[in-house]
Amino acid sequence: MDGAFGRNQGKSKPIINITPLIDVMFLLLIFFMVSSTFRTSMGIDIALPQAETTGAQEEQAKTTITVRGRDEIFINSESVNLGELEARLEGILHENPENSLVLEGDKDAVFENWIGVIDVARKVGGKKLVILTEPAGGAPPS
Repeated sequence: MDGAFGRNQGKSKPIINITPLIDVMFLLLIFFMVSSTFRTSMGIDIALPQAETTGAQEEQAKTTITVRGRDEIFINSESVNLGELEARLEGILHENPENSLVLEGDKDAVFENWIGVIDVARKVGGKKLVILTEPAGGAPPS
């Protein structure tokens, strides 16, 4: 039988409205983007030694010196040797004498390299040398 305007009133196909599904997907995407944590430093994976007296450092201009393995030394993720380190640090400290030198090292790093880096930092006039450690027991620094 025909409808009021001459159309058949048979079964119509079901329609799935995907607009609410898209809204939910965007909300999930935003949630995961906001709640995710990102690494602040990329490049060199090291296992820091632990210390009981570790504390948070205030944000300021800093240069990171990484000692890893047998003879691996990095300045801000760029590989250098101990001879090049002095010239590079002199240039950095000439630009900003108040720059903090952050020394981080793998717990398996050769102790001689640690002492060499500290000696070079003192020689070029580094006034602020921070040795980076992990808090003992994995607790966040206070």
